[in-house]
Amino acid sequence: MLSSFKRIRAIATKEMLHMVRDRLTFASLMLMTIMYVVVFGYAINPDPRHIPTVVVDHDKSEFSRLYRAALQQSVYLEVDPRQLTSDQASEMLRKAQTSVVIEIPPDFTRNLMTGLPAIIHVEADATDPVSLNGAISSTSEVAKATAAHVFRQDGTQPVLDGSPQLDVRVQRRFNPQGEQTFFIVPGLVGMILNVSLLMMTAMSITKEKEQGTMEFLLVTPLRPWEMIIGKVVPTFLAGFVQVILILVIAFGLFKLPLTGDPIALAVLLLAYGITTMSVGILISTLALSQMQAMQLSFFYFLPSILLSGFMFPYSGMPAWAQFISKGLPMSYFVVGSRGVFLKEFTMVDMWPHLWPIMLVGLIISLLAIKSYRRTLS
Repeated sequence: MLSSFKRIRAIATKEMLHMVRDRLTFASLMLMTIMYVVVFGYAINPDPRHIPTVVVDHDKSEFSRLYRAALQQSVYLEVDPRQLTSDQASEMLRKAQTSVVIEIPPDFTRNLMTGLPAIIHVEADATDPVSLNGAISSTSEVAKATAAHVFRQDGTQPVLDGSPQLDVRVQRRFNPQGEQTFFIVPGLVGMILNVSLLMMTAMSITKEKEQGTMEFLLVTPLRPWEMIIGKVVPTFLAGFVQVILILVIAFGLFKLPLTGDPIALAVLLLAYGITTMSVGILISTLALSQMQAMQLSFFYFLPSILLSGFMFPYSGMPAWAQFISKGLPMSYFVVGSRGVFLKEFTMVDMWPHLWPIMLVGLIISLLAIKSYRRTLS
């Protein structure tokens, strides 16, 4: 029994030394653990706060000034200080530059004081049908509280039943039926490509290293960029087939609309696919084994899925998480994809979300080429 214990201890010691000496694998495992706890503990919030909001004030009254100030104090809304027109605010909503537009009509105060229906119009981006419920509710609650304050301050009483005749009418744009599928599927395209293309390309060069065939490639006259392109072409074709399958299912089974420019969608998919494969190639040149490549891939695409707005609302994240998400290509893909499916995005509308993906792809591609070595370490 004692001899068995010694043999087990010897094997365990050897494996422990291998684990500690494999610094890349060990460090990525520890960092991934920290990332899980921090992201799920702090960054993931299904009830978002400080949602971007635009107030279009046609009334220019005491009520509208107090209402804007009260909205600003709300934890759910972050009011844009600019004075914008209805068309400007509506266009910002379509381009995903804001999430809520509140419009106060010019006759609002007069109707409120005379007992006529006083209506506030609210337009909400319903591509995410759940996350804005708190913000929409707060627009009505704050309006009623502000109206009651105005009546108390003036020493008057509302006519009719003694309560302000105030109505907040909400228009849910881009997904009026509140279909959760329309929110998930456009981002799901990026998530599937993120996992499959990244894993396939990350394993490509490390597989050659483990199988011992890397030496044969090193003695060939291949240049680094030729090697990389040759590696990604089969993966690109597999990704193309994946995209076709996803779109067939989305249109045929889920009845997902395509309201924008199909060319804009194609360019977005192409740029995102190339960028994702570039990240995979960079990982494969850095990793010494397929296990390391897999762990580094997880270290990349899990933050992409959690912090991109695909699963959890972007506005619910703290500032540091939003800062990280701005460096993730999938964050821009999710907004662009939902825009072209649901918001009539053209190439002009797509460009602000397209060029960051292309820039990251260029930088990663240059790093991948530079990190490729024609000699074995």
